[in-house]
Amino acid sequence: MPNFVDGRVIRFGDCTPPGQTVVIRPPEYWPNLAFAALMQAADIIVLADTLQYSRQSLQNRTRVRNPDGWQWVSVPLKGGQHGRSQASTRIRQVPGWRKQHWKAIAFNYGQSPYFDHYGETIRALYNREWEYLGALNVATTRLVFQWMGFSASLLTAMELEGRPDSMEAMMAFWPEAELLAPAEIPEPCATRRLYFSQPDYRQTFVGFAPGMTALDLIFNYGPESADILRRGTRIELIDK
Repeated sequence: MPNFVDGRVIRFGDCTPPGQTVVIRPPEYWPNLAFAALMQAADIIVLADTLQYSRQSLQNRTRVRNPDGWQWVSVPLKGGQHGRSQASTRIRQVPGWRKQHWKAIAFNYGQSPYFDHYGETIRALYNREWEYLGALNVATTRLVFQWMGFSASLLTAMELEGRPDSMEAMMAFWPEAELLAPAEIPEPCATRRLYFSQPDYRQTFVGFAPGMTALDLIFNYGPESADILRRGTRIELIDK
C-alpha cells in the first residue's frame, strides 16, 4: 500500500531537486547532539527504523547529566531478538521503567531554565505504554527535531512504499539527492560528510560533560539551542 507523508505518496524514484541533502539514520532514544546536527543539516531525514537493531549503541539508551557527571538511562528489551529491525524490537515491560526514566530526567533537569516548557510533554510520553523500541525512538527523535526548530522533511522508513530495509533501497526514493553521513561512519553511498565537534555550553550542574542527550542543551537554552548546535558543525564533500 502506498504511504502518505505531508499529503503526498512516497514512492520509489520520488523526484527530488538536485543538491538536496538526505540523512538516513536509525532513530535513537533521545538522540544526542551529533544526531541532532545531522537533522539540522538535512533537507530530508529518513529515520531508518527498518534497519537491524544494533546492540551497544544509542538506540536503546541515552546519557543524562547528573550532579556526579552523567548516567545512562536505558530502555529494557526482551531477549532473543537478534536480527530484528528496530521497528519490530519489543520492549521488556519491566515494572516501573518508564517512571524511572521520567524521574531521572525530572530530578536532574527540573531546575534548568526551560524544563517547565518541555517537561509536561515528556511526562505524557512516559505515561504511554510502548511495545516497540522503534516507535518510542521515533517519538523522542521527533520531539528533539520539533524543539530544535528544524525545517527538513522528516519521515520513517516504515512510511516508505515497500518498507525498504537497506540504505541503497531508501536512497532510491530520492535518486537526485546527496547522502549526508557522519564522518566517523563509513558509508559508500555518501557524497558529503558531517564533522561534529561538541560545543561547550552551560549545563545544569557545575562543569561540562560532553555527549549528553540533546535534551541537555534544550533544557538549558530552549530556542537558542539550534544556534549553539550549528557552531559545532562542518560539512565536506567526498571526492570520488
